[in-house]
Amino acid sequence: MFSTYSFSEYFTNVNVYQYLGWNLIFLNFMHPCLPGLFENNLICAVNGSLWTLKVEESFYIVLPFIFYIIKKTKKTFVVLIIIYLLSLLYWFITDDVLNQPLLAKQMPGYLAYFSVGIFLNLNLDYVLKNRVKLFFTAIISLLITVFFHFQINVFYPAAFGLLIIILAYSIPLLNNFGKYGDFTYGLYIYHFPIIQLFRQYDLFNKYNAIIMGGAVVLLTLVFAIFSWFVVEKRFLDRYRNSNTKKVAIHAF
Repeated sequence: MFSTYSFSEYFTNVNVYQYLGWNLIFLNFMHPCLPGLFENNLICAVNGSLWTLKVEESFYIVLPFIFYIIKKTKKTFVVLIIIYLLSLLYWFITDDVLNQPLLAKQMPGYLAYFSVGIFLNLNLDYVLKNRVKLFFTAIISLLITVFFHFQINVFYPAAFGLLIIILAYSIPLLNNFGKYGDFTYGLYIYHFPIIQLFRQYDLFNKYNAIIMGGAVVLLTLVFAIFSWFVVEKRFLDRYRNSNTKKVAIHAF
């Protein structure tokens, strides 16, 4: 519908199936574009947001191994700090030394954030009890990162993760955000292709850019709400019902 290729040209083009193949195994960066779509945009990627899926799936894979090591060593902090530092070292070597930013943005480069998340979750009560002190500590750490250009951003992942958790649990509005449904995933997934479509048809230049920006937000929200109630919630409910039945069976 939005491609410059005809129906037959589009579906006989090998790039369509290469795109589907690479995306099915969460390697979107290998083939991010479709024929005749967004070719004149700044980038031709259909959905740049999909790059995080492979990182997320990789985290699911490594998590059992991390907890196995923690259980064996009984040294949670030591294990997590080693993962944190190795992740930062990986990013530094791939990005700064080898000049390979694409490699830097793969799973090992984000394990620092993952280890911070694990640590904060395991110590959530302490974090919330001392949120004011930790909040200002995180702010100061981020300012140090901004004004002092370290070759390795030792403080940034920890400070950023800490700030996100404290804000999430301290702002009442955020606590009620999912009252009517969890639209966050839909907002994340759909915003990129919608922006790309607006760019393809040059709507930001043809019409008032602020109004078009608002239209993007509204349209993305509509898609996110639709996705939640029609797709996501149904699958989650089916999964929960399946687990409830299993528990009931085992109870007897």
